[in-house]
Amino acid sequence: MIRAQLRRPPQRQRGAVLIVSMIMLIVLTLLGLSTMNTTQLGEKMAANSQQMTHAFQAAETALSQAFNNSDAWEGAFGGTYEESRATFAGSSDGAEYAADFMGWTPPPVGTLYSSTTFQAGHFNFRSTGSTTDPTTGTAKLSATVNGGAYQIAPKQ
Repeated sequence: MIRAQLRRPPQRQRGAVLIVSMIMLIVLTLLGLSTMNTTQLGEKMAANSQQMTHAFQAAETALSQAFNNSDAWEGAFGGTYEESRATFAGSSDGAEYAADFMGWTPPPVGTLYSSTTFQAGHFNFRSTGSTTDPTTGTAKLSATVNGGAYQIAPKQ
């Protein structure tokens, strides 16, 4: 004999699982959005740090060019020598440098130069490196570097 199973009518569901799953979905969405914002901020900071490093390196290179430029040393005796733009091959970065004559002093002790026949001319070299956005051509960041030097010369 086959027994007939009695089917019960479905009981009324209350929807608790639906509400919990919707709350979890909202929380996960907010977590994902927060992670995306944090990642974007990290990328902006890394790009800014890279641009600042480029500007600093451009300023350092220009300062090296200024030290190796005899016109900068000689031109500074008249007050200030300025080079309008130092360029770098294959780069949109650039720099400007200037040399200022600060004055004469006796040669530093230990240089073996007599203070009766020689003098030290003191110079301040400064350079400002800048980066530009290659797509728009606008300046982004700049860095300034100063370097002091002296040159021994016969007294006149």
